[in-house]
Amino acid sequence: MIIPLRFSLSKIGLPVILIKAQAKNLCLLLDTGSNINILDRRVAEFFQLSASPIRQKQFGIDGTLQTSAVVELAFSLEEREYKADFSVMDLSSAFGKVEEESGIQIHGLLGCSFMEQQKWVLDFENLTLCLPS
Repeated sequence: MIIPLRFSLSKIGLPVILIKAQAKNLCLLLDTGSNINILDRRVAEFFQLSASPIRQKQFGIDGTLQTSAVVELAFSLEEREYKADFSVMDLSSAFGKVEEESGIQIHGLLGCSFMEQQKWVLDFENLTLCLPS
């Protein structure tokens, strides 16, 4: 399956996909520079996701070491079901400017570990995300 990324790349310069979680649409950034998945704190609170007892340490987008709660989120992309662990962080400062300039709110990001596990391929020549059959 091929998912075009041309619109998000031309609109905001970032590879963003639209997923569905609990009957709501969310925008996730495909981030090859991150080895973890991150969900905005407001989204985790809205969905009332329960944090696991595990805490994860990672460098935040601003370069500071942070400890965050971890939640599991079930979501679908093109009618395929997925579950993934997400570190919960406040992404408002990191993506606030994107929303202000484009009107697109980014709710989280999927890191390279998830994409590798799912065998997703980002094709920047054709500006697509390729999902395995």
